[in-house]
Amino acid sequence: MGEESFSRHALFQYNLPKKLRFAIILFVFLFVIAVLFASYFLFLKESDIVIFNAIKAVTDHIKYHMTNGTLLGILYASIIGGLFFVTIPMEAFFVGFLRNNTNPYLLITLYLTGFIISFTINYFLGMRLDALTKKIISSKKFYKIKGVLNKRGAIAVFAFNALPFFPSQPLSAILGVFKYNRVKFYVYFILGQLVKYSLITIGYIYIFA
Repeated sequence: MGEESFSRHALFQYNLPKKLRFAIILFVFLFVIAVLFASYFLFLKESDIVIFNAIKAVTDHIKYHMTNGTLLGILYASIIGGLFFVTIPMEAFFVGFLRNNTNPYLLITLYLTGFIISFTINYFLGMRLDALTKKIISSKKFYKIKGVLNKRGAIAVFAFNALPFFPSQPLSAILGVFKYNRVKFYVYFILGQLVKYSLITIGYIYIFA
């Protein structure tokens, strides 16, 4: 794989001090967010504090649109479900949106738009926090996917995105760890997702139309 191959240990040690600083800042930020959300849901849900009113407004907004299958809800679902640390069966959600008579072309476009956002976040976090990413995904899954990538390269990237229920979200973070070519990353993941959801749409129309 040339520049995209790596040794098991050297990559995670590269530029370690900078990565540690970034990890600490990110951890503190996420910790503060978690404390705010926990405080809100446990103690302050009915309070008049501005920040908690804002949290309630945001969560209610997202929940409303996702449960009602609006266009915004579809976009939110694909952004949230595309994150590598969130486990959501996006293919099942897609079929559910189709059953709500959402225009298939618009549905696929919104899904791809959301995935571009979430997969970019995955890639960036993988690139910045490679050791932490490996732990979140699990070492076993990480090195299994790494082995497939080393053997199959671009075909593997396309296949992971084109085949239903394959772990394309963790893959996007792992590709960030590898510092995989960004142009290839976007081309193969978008093509793969486009093929997958186009085939799901065709199958759904063929069976239920």
